Amino acid sequence: MELRLLRAFLTIAELGHFGRAAQALHLSQPALSKQVAALEASLGARLFERGRHGALLTSFGAAFMADAATLVRDADAVLARARASASGARGFLRVGLCLSTLTHVPRLIARFGALHPGLRITLHDLSSHEQTRRILAGTLDAGFMRIPVEPGLSAFPVLDETLALALPEQSRHTRLPAQLDELNEPGFIVLARARGPGLAGQIERWCAEHHFVPRVIQEADDIQTVLASVAGGVGAAFLPSRAQYLLRDARVLPLRDKPARWRIGLAWAEERDDAVTRRFVAFMKTQDKSLKRPATPSA
Repeated sequence: MELRLLRAFLTIAELGHFGRAAQALHLSQPALSKQVAALEASLGARLFERGRHGALLTSFGAAFMADAATLVRDADAVLARARASASGARGFLRVGLCLSTLTHVPRLIARFGALHPGLRITLHDLSSHEQTRRILAGTLDAGFMRIPVEPGLSAFPVLDETLALALPEQSRHTRLPAQLDELNEPGFIVLARARGPGLAGQIERWCAEHHFVPRVIQEADDIQTVLASVAGGVGAAFLPSRAQYLLRDARVLPLRDKPARWRIGLAWAEERDDAVTRRFVAFMKTQDKSLKRPATPSA
């Protein structure tokens, strides 16, 4: 059953006149009459009785009106939802986050979600390596990760990051000591390489540049355990400087030399044509000032 025939029927029923309905539908009256005849033929019953005062619904036509209106209304709703999905205003968005982005990015994503209430957004705390794997596998739509990115991904830079040295609050060091081996007195807590290979590599590069070998006394599977151990006075740790707001009861010393620096970007699959992801990337490109805001200082 064609929607245009149902719309023609409902317009005539509303206006009660073939001529006025033809004008409203931008059709000739003969063309409209043919549409009604085709609908009546498919239904097997007459819909209107024509009289001197216009078109009157038959008893069958009056009974059919509710079903016809429901079909047209449902079809319009389906079309609206499809158009919203095609434009990226409706659907799903899966975004990966790294530790350095937890200061500002979730708030910006919430703002994006408020602008697009038809989207369902999920956030995933993952290493850059795992984000890359999932985006290429199609199980993650976009992610904030270290750049440059691997082949198959597109990205643009969103913020600069540096390593920081977190020390127990009772540490005697208020600045980086000239003899780095002094930092090994308490020892270091490290995040397991499998959980943060990018961070592990950055720490290794900085240590190699400074000819320093940290004495590892504890390895943790999550960053929260690393931070809690530092706050508890167990030892020191290297962490991204933008993550220092998560750390309480500790001293944080930023490391600002070149081996301590890297960039984080928003990445997505370059070959995947997804309207929601395109809309999200476009929004994030407008948030440059918010993303580049300095990290929150520790308490």
